[in-house]
Amino acid sequence: MLRGLVAAASVLVLAGCASLLPSGPFRPAVPQDWHHDKAALGHTFAGSPQWHSYMTFVEGRLAQADVIDVQKHPAPYRRWWAPDSPTSDERSLYIGSNAIPVSAYWAYSGATGAEGVTAPLLRYRKGMSPEELAGRIVVFQVEPAPTSMGAMFTVGREWATEDFAQVSASLSDDQWYQGNYVTRFGRFDAVLRDSDAVGAIVVFAMGPERLDGLYTFPLLDTRMVGVPGVYVDEQAGAAVLAAADGEMAATLTLLANEKEAEPYFYTAVLPGRDYGNDDDREILLVTHSDGPNLTQENGALGIVALIQHFAQRPQEERRVTLRILLDPQHYSPGRHTIDWYEEHVAIMQRVVGIVGVEHIGQREYGEGSDGYGLTGNAEPWLIFVRDDPLLINTAIAAVSAAELPRTEIRVPERKGQGRWTGLAEVAITRDIAGFGTLSGMSGYWGTAAGIESFDAELASRQLNVLADLIGVWMQ
Repeated sequence: MLRGLVAAASVLVLAGCASLLPSGPFRPAVPQDWHHDKAALGHTFAGSPQWHSYMTFVEGRLAQADVIDVQKHPAPYRRWWAPDSPTSDERSLYIGSNAIPVSAYWAYSGATGAEGVTAPLLRYRKGMSPEELAGRIVVFQVEPAPTSMGAMFTVGREWATEDFAQVSASLSDDQWYQGNYVTRFGRFDAVLRDSDAVGAIVVFAMGPERLDGLYTFPLLDTRMVGVPGVYVDEQAGAAVLAAADGEMAATLTLLANEKEAEPYFYTAVLPGRDYGNDDDREILLVTHSDGPNLTQENGALGIVALIQHFAQRPQEERRVTLRILLDPQHYSPGRHTIDWYEEHVAIMQRVVGIVGVEHIGQREYGEGSDGYGLTGNAEPWLIFVRDDPLLINTAIAAVSAAELPRTEIRVPERKGQGRWTGLAEVAITRDIAGFGTLSGMSGYWGTAAGIESFDAELASRQLNVLADLIGVWMQ
C-alpha cells in the first residue's frame, strides 16, 4: 500500500515539474555544435591548454544563464604529458631493426632523451627483486578479466528498461579491468619505482584499435614512476614477449614534457527564491571537468544545458538554488588530493540534494568478427539513487516518460545492488539525498573517442530525465 502511494506521489511530482518547466519533447538539450567544438580540442586534462579552452567555453555559457557567486578554488599540480599523435622520433619501439607498433604511452611514467634507451628485455614475473630489473626494459603482461571476477561485475538492480536484458557488459567490464590493471591491480608502477629499470612495455590482451590511445587510470600516486613506459596490443606484444624470453635488446623512445599546471574547482549558483537568506536550500550539480576524450568528461556541458533550462523560469519560481561544482582532479596524479567539501562546510550545510552528471550521449563500442567499433546501440546508462521511495519512483517514472533505451536504476544501499561510484557518491558519504549517473565504458578510457561516439538526441533524452529528477526539489 505504502509503495503504491509513493509511486502515485512520484507521478504527481513529475506532473508538477512538467507544468513548471518549458514544454517540448526534450526540454534541456546539448547542442551538437558544442560537442563538435569540444571534439576539436581533443582531451582536456586538468590545467592543459585544452582544459583551459574548455573551461572558458563552459564558463561563458553559464554566464549567459546569469549564474552568480562564481568561485575558483585552485588545485595546482605538476602535469606530465606526451603527444597523442607522435612522430617516430617522439615515440617508438624497436627490436633490432624491426619497428613494433605502439598503441599508447604510460602516463606519468617517465621520458627518454631523443636517442631513446637501448637495453635487454626482461619479462616480469611476480616477486622479482628490484635488482633483477636494473638496467632492463621490463615487459609486463595484462590478461583479460578472469572468469572468477564475474561476480564483481554482476550485481542486481532496482529496475531497468525492457531492452536492458539484451545488454552484455563483457567488453566494458574487461576494458575497465585491463585499463585499471597497470596501477590498481598489478601495481606495476610500484614494481618499477626505485628499481633502476630503464624502460617498460605493457602488453595488453586487446587488439590495436581497442587499445589505441588508452590512458593510464587511475593515477593513485602523486609521484612520477621514473621509468618511461609504452603500451602495445596483443598482436605486437607477441613479438615483444618472444624477444623478452630470448633476452633480446630493444630501443624505446618516449618524449614527454612536465610543467606546473593551474587548474581549479569551479563553482557558481543559479539562485533560487530564498538565495542569500537563512531559508535557502541548494542542489549540487557535480561532475569532473578533466578527462581523455569527448564524452568521458562532457558532464559540464550537460550541467550548462540544465542551468540554461532552469534559468528560463523567474527566480521567484525556483524553490531551490542550483549550485554547480566542476571538479578538475579526476585524472590528476593522486586523484582527489583536495577535499573541496571539507573546505566549504558552510556551503554543504545548505545542500539538500546532489545530482551527478557524467558520460551523457555515449554510443556503445563492441568487438566481434568484424573487429572493434561502434555497435549502433546506446551505451548502457546507470542511475544511482539513494534509498528513498520517492526518489526511486521518480527516477523510474522519469526514465519511462523519456523512453530512454538501455537504462538501469540501482539503489546501492539495498543488498545486492553493488556500490555507488562516480563523483555523486558524495551523496552517500555525506548522507544527502541524491542521484548519480554514469554509463558503460566500452570505449571511453582513452584519447581516441571522437565526435562519432556522441549521440545528441540520446544526450537530450538523458538530460530530460535529469531535469525531472532536479524537479523533485523544485516542487
